[in-house]
Amino acid sequence: MRSGFTLVELMVVIGILGLLVGILAVAVIPKLTEAKNKLEIKQLGDIKTAFDNISIDKSKAGLLQKAPLKEARGRKFYEAAFKKKLLNDDLVGKIVSLNSGDTSADKAFITDENMELGELNCSYTAPIGGELLVLMKKTGKLRKVLITFNARNWLNYADHGTIIQFSDGETADYMNKDTAATEYQIDADTWDTNAGDIIGNKPPFDKTYE
Repeated sequence: MRSGFTLVELMVVIGILGLLVGILAVAVIPKLTEAKNKLEIKQLGDIKTAFDNISIDKSKAGLLQKAPLKEARGRKFYEAAFKKKLLNDDLVGKIVSLNSGDTSADKAFITDENMELGELNCSYTAPIGGELLVLMKKTGKLRKVLITFNARNWLNYADHGTIIQFSDGETADYMNKDTAATEYQIDADTWDTNAGDIIGNKPPFDKTYE
């Protein structure tokens, strides 16, 4: 009576298990990515809603024209907006992409004047604080991207494009390089390899910053 498996039998079992894991990965990973994709759109929508709330709150809107918010842009805008209570602290985790290596900041930075919002604690761009309210009124052909991925996260969902929230958009969406080339004359090579030349420079991304 045998007491165990032979080496050949073990190798066959391991091979079958490996095959099953591969099949499951092919089936499951795309669905997980798609789920993250949809949550990412909602996440950006929550940030846009927070911007809308600032625009209708006179006390908060007034702070946009004062230091440090007036000149703050991108990550520094988010940092100042949290510290000045323009953004609720539940958004700290929502400025981090769900499909990247970035991590949510310790909320202690909000009340500690010696702490900052770290580079890896923010995956999205933002306008200059003093320009936010004007940009939010831009519609149609004049519309601008308020929020998108920063260069580090630009291709997080390469199959879909990069996520964008237009100033007149009800929800966030994805723009791919074909649309960027056709509608905004942004060439595919720059799109794929040099997002830093697009963000803060090329319309409609020219008023949002890292």
